Amino acid sequence: MRRKRRPVWLLVVSLLSLASLIYLILNFPPSHKFTILDLKIASSAYNLQFTILPIFFLLTFAFCFSLFAFLLNNKRRGLFFGLFVLTILVLRLNHLLHPFFLILLLAFFITLDLLSNSRKK
Repeated sequence: MRRKRRPVWLLVVSLLSLASLIYLILNFPPSHKFTILDLKIASSAYNLQFTILPIFFLLTFAFCFSLFAFLLNNKRRGLFFGLFVLTILVLRLNHLLHPFFLILLLAFFITLDLLSNSRKK
């Protein structure tokens, strides 16, 4: 039986997202707000601003997903691991640090993995 080759593009995406994540962490404070749209209509001004947190979470997910999809040679498990890390970070952001949450989260993602394995057969 031949083994599947590991997709190299996942490693490239992982390294690029890690470099972007490091740049983001070193150069921007967590309270930094990006302004996307600066419209001046009539006498009022509209600014579309958002914090840096969604970009941080997106880059963290992209890094974890692509790295573990490459290492495990399985995109589904990479997706589960990326979502696991992202959920832990969101829980920490909301100060939900009890170890029981980690155990429940781990059990949930293991159950998801086993459920998706059983449906695949």
